[in-house]
Amino acid sequence: MTPAVPAVRLHRLEKEFVPSLTLGAILTLRRRRERVQAVRGIDLEVPPGSIHAFVGPNGAGKTTVLKLVAALLQPTRGEVEVMGARTVADPERVRAAVGYCITESRSFFLRISGRENLRFFATLHGLYGAVRSRRVDEVVAGLELADVADRHVLSYSEGMKQRLALARALIHHPRVLLLDEIGRGLDPRLREKTYRTLRDDLVGRDGVTVLMASHNMDEVAALADRVSVMEGGVVVASGTYQEVRPRVEEVFRVR
Repeated sequence: MTPAVPAVRLHRLEKEFVPSLTLGAILTLRRRRERVQAVRGIDLEVPPGSIHAFVGPNGAGKTTVLKLVAALLQPTRGEVEVMGARTVADPERVRAAVGYCITESRSFFLRISGRENLRFFATLHGLYGAVRSRRVDEVVAGLELADVADRHVLSYSEGMKQRLALARALIHHPRVLLLDEIGRGLDPRLREKTYRTLRDDLVGRDGVTVLMASHNMDEVAALADRVSVMEGGVVVASGTYQEVRPRVEEVFRVR
């Protein structure tokens, strides 16, 4: 039997940033800026239909990895493959396969409704007419947004924006779903419902692959098949949650 192609493959992945030039550096004529290495040599394969979590302190490189997989950033060195497509050589194919749940306010049009936002993003993914309307209605109902879908996003609570962000990420039936702190802002009932939707429907029934970043260890333990612990841009441990739990506690200095 031919082994399945990984849904996501990272090979010697590195990402460097050049910090912005500060006023102090300009005034003191210090124009040289040291590069910041956010991701340093990560190798990883994530099988289809599984949930893989990245955990670690702020600045560990978790969100940078998700943005590299989404082809929102390009690697400094190394490769990212999503469903067999490379982010550098074929970014449009990668973006068509990926749904990225990001909740920053600037990622929505705040003065139009949630439904109008979803229609706009569905159009960007090539959905039109009755197909678009049906899909918008599906995600609105599935994420319990019907009562607020026709309100301006400016009036949404954090939890409403989180659900809208997930609806937007799912609008085009992605094969790979990227989640950054998915439980943030959700009340316990909606958080548990979201977890069930991810585990049972998206992954269990539809075979979607999920990459998630989280600080919530209960969330990671409940959802993830495999966990990568990151510190300083490096994966320092990888395995099931129980296997890496001692290293998680060490990284977060839990006593």
